[in-house]
Amino acid sequence: MLLFKRGLERTLLVLICTLLVIMVCLMLWQVFTRYVLATPALFTEETLRFTMIWMALLGTAYCFGTRKHLSLELLVHVSPPGVQKALGIFNGLVTIAFAGFVMLMGGWQASQSAMTQLSPIMQLSMGLIYLAVPVSAGLIIALQAINTFLIATGRASPVDLPEETF
Repeated sequence: MLLFKRGLERTLLVLICTLLVIMVCLMLWQVFTRYVLATPALFTEETLRFTMIWMALLGTAYCFGTRKHLSLELLVHVSPPGVQKALGIFNGLVTIAFAGFVMLMGGWQASQSAMTQLSPIMQLSMGLIYLAVPVSAGLIIALQAINTFLIATGRASPVDLPEETF
């Protein structure tokens, strides 16, 4: 299970980094065509926007998997170990429920309803762009389920300890 989780996190990280490199190249191309060639490439702005959507949502899934997302852990830090474990499991289950009902089901419905809608410049189906929401929801559910299982079995701490600072 840990091997699957690490492999999925590494794959997500590689994909996110690749999307970032693509975005940088597209931005440089846009600047070059606009200011040097005096004829801006029209597809770059739309492609950058769509790439940013996918990168942000896949990055969200990566953050949930590595437990590096923004969280308020004051209650968990001041609680005894048994309560910390219960709160960690509760937090995982609430996250899975939210990702399942709001992101997965709602995102799928939004994606399906927008399949016939086309983007103005590249004529891509907007449903494919909206598909980033249910895809990231599925990844969040899988990674959060593994994290919750690891907390429940005692193989992971419910509290992320801060790294040492010098």
